[in-house]
Amino acid sequence: MPTPAFRRFLFVHVMKTAGTTFVQSLRPQFPGAEMYPSRGFDWDSPTDYEAYLSIARLLGISADRAEHIHMYTGHFPYFVRDLIDPTLFTITLLRDPVERTISLLKQFKRLEARCRGLTLDQIYEDEDLYRFYIENHQTKVFALGPHDEARTIMRPIAIDDARFDVAKRNLAAVDAIGLTERYDDFVTDLRQRLGWWRDGVALTEPANVSTEDWDVDTALRRRIAADNHYDLELYAYAQELIASRSRELG
Repeated sequence: MPTPAFRRFLFVHVMKTAGTTFVQSLRPQFPGAEMYPSRGFDWDSPTDYEAYLSIARLLGISADRAEHIHMYTGHFPYFVRDLIDPTLFTITLLRDPVERTISLLKQFKRLEARCRGLTLDQIYEDEDLYRFYIENHQTKVFALGPHDEARTIMRPIAIDDARFDVAKRNLAAVDAIGLTERYDDFVTDLRQRLGWWRDGVALTEPANVSTEDWDVDTALRRRIAADNHYDLELYAYAQELIASRSRELG
C-alpha cells in the first residue's frame, strides 16, 4: 500500500552496511526539509558530520523543524526512536560482521592519513578504532539505552548476554530489516510495502566502496569473527527474522 502522508520514518544507519547508498536513494523520496539532516536546514557545511552523529543535536530539533521531517537518518542508536516518536516506522540494514569490519578497515586506510601506511591487521590493532567502530558494533547500535548517556554511537560498551538480549528485542521491533548482501531484495520489499520509488530506483551505484586490492588473510577474518561473536549471532538472528516475516507474507 502507498505510504500514508502522515507516516514518519527513522533509518538506523549502521556504518558500512550500504546505508549511504540507501540514504542517497531516499533523497528524491523525501526532498528538502522532509529528511533529517538536510543541507540548508540542519547543516551549512559538507563537513558538518555532527548533524549525522550527535544525539543531543537530534533531540534538540525545534518543534517547527520537526513538523516538516518525514524521514530521520543518521548513525544513531535504536533507542532514539522512543525519544523522538515511538510511532516512527523504523528501517535498518545489517551486514556480515566480518565483511563489515574489513570494509571499515579499508575505509580508514583509504581516507585517514595516519592509517595509509599501515596494514589492515595493524589498523585493526588500533584500540580506539576497535572500541568505537568495530567491537560488536551492530549489536551495540541496538543494545545502547538512555542510561548509557551516549553522546554518539561511538560510545564504547561491553556487550554481554543481557545486552545481547536487549539488542535482539530491539531488532525484532524494527519494521523493515535488510541485509547488505541482499540489498536489492531490501529495496524491492520497501517499494512493495510502502509504495516508494514508483519510477524506479538505481541499484547499481553503491557509495563509499573500497576498490583497492588490499590483501585480507584468513587469520584476520578468523580473528574478527572470534572478537565479534555477538555481532555474528545478531546477524544470524536478523536472517531468521527476515525469513520468518517473508513466510508470514506468503
